[in-house]
Amino acid sequence: MTNDSKQVRRSRLWGASVLLIVALAVLPAGYVSVAEERDVFCTACHLKPEQTYYERSLVQTRKDAPDLATAHAQARVNCVGCHRGDQGGRDRTVALALGARNTAKFVSGQYDPNHTQVVVPSLLEDSCWRCHVAHPTLGGVEPGRANRVTIQDFDNHFHSLLFDPKIRTSVTCTTCHLAHREAFPEFQFMDRNRAVLPACERCHQELERGPAKGLQ
Repeated sequence: MTNDSKQVRRSRLWGASVLLIVALAVLPAGYVSVAEERDVFCTACHLKPEQTYYERSLVQTRKDAPDLATAHAQARVNCVGCHRGDQGGRDRTVALALGARNTAKFVSGQYDPNHTQVVVPSLLEDSCWRCHVAHPTLGGVEPGRANRVTIQDFDNHFHSLLFDPKIRTSVTCTTCHLAHREAFPEFQFMDRNRAVLPACERCHQELERGPAKGLQ
């Protein structure tokens, strides 16, 4: 075999190896991207308390929804719809990497089924932003109607601050609108005493304006 033939063979083997590596990386991601659209796929690994959340989502109407996640389910928003960010390239990559990490933990027996801490909270925030700000019709706003989230007035002053580039606060959408805590839909699934008022005080402290404690 000549040197040229050997080099061609090596190049072909290298090319085939690269294609195999790419396929091994892409095919599982493609499978997961399709499978995760079904909530039962998610709950196969996320056992507690996600199984409880899933069972709640089976109620018949939004009026019966005990929590915000269930209300979203009635609007045909599945689990991953709120956990993969804005569906852009960056958030999608982060979500898939997080899923791979969790899968590795699950397979190795190191996954804690009672774990409830959100590892990448920006994914949740970006999911909210996508439907309720960037594409409000996805969030239920009829075409041509005002989007309540973005109205700039005093009654909506915290939401207004979200669009001010000079404002920096750790308070986010899900700080007040609790996805999985049982609450009343007429109050936008917010817990005034345990979530909203502490969030107001925290924001006031971070911005150094407004009452910092003792809100009633």
